[in-house]
Amino acid sequence: MKLLTDAEVQRFPRATAVEVMRRAVLAAEHGELTSPARLHAADMTFTVGGMPDVFGFRAYHTRNTPLDEQVVVVWANSGCVAGVVVGTELGPLRTSAIGVLATQALARPEASQLGLIGSGMQARHHALTLSSVRELTQVLVYSRQTESREKLAAELRVAGLPAQAAPSAEEVCAASDLLTLATNSSRPVIQPEWVRPGTHVCTLGPKEAHRHEFPPELARRAALVVTDSLNQLQGYPGSHALAAEDTTSLGACLQSGSIRQPDDITLFLSVGLAGTEVLLAQAILQKR
Repeated sequence: MKLLTDAEVQRFPRATAVEVMRRAVLAAEHGELTSPARLHAADMTFTVGGMPDVFGFRAYHTRNTPLDEQVVVVWANSGCVAGVVVGTELGPLRTSAIGVLATQALARPEASQLGLIGSGMQARHHALTLSSVRELTQVLVYSRQTESREKLAAELRVAGLPAQAAPSAEEVCAASDLLTLATNSSRPVIQPEWVRPGTHVCTLGPKEAHRHEFPPELARRAALVVTDSLNQLQGYPGSHALAAEDTTSLGACLQSGSIRQPDDITLFLSVGLAGTEVLLAQAILQKR
């Protein structure tokens, strides 16, 4: 059995992670990936998933603690535990890879101006993973704390991205055709009218009916609303803010191809397709 930590996860190619997620999302669409809604119990959250050649689970706690490490356990088809991945890096890598896969499927091919609302780990991972598969001509970062947005912009510049901090979320929206919301906010951090025609929007943060980082009215401006897991969306704790909206699975878009007009707004709701952590952990374990 192999035990991997954040160091091994960080060395895994981001573009390869996107392709692993493509395989997982299509497998779920074809009924080949078991991906039930997550389970919450005893201050723990569990997601499970499996395919004919691999199965396993992810577990993380929901307590207010200094660290938020998670564990992903992978079993081979023989019934032996093939490996365990522990740390904080696999989750954000998985989430960014699914979000970037959605961007590749739903955004205009020429879209290259990324706007980040939020300056934490998810925002950083999303920008780095997106830049591994698409050339970005601009990255604007906004969060409420000036120091935080300037710090992330500086980190992204060190990584080779054309990143700058922006003074407001409205300015980020006005200058972006790829917009990612990655906050912990319980209230909308943008207004729907700020999003310019032709923009692809990805929301990674809170989406419950009683707390959500995006304005639900944005879904009514969007030509297409997509999620990685309809099961997770319908089983969202506290009810998803867009549970009653017409939503398409990302797998269906990948399978049939997304047809969009240049001015269409598209909205991706990242909710976490169960089993994707297991497949990504398997890929990392095999590469080691």
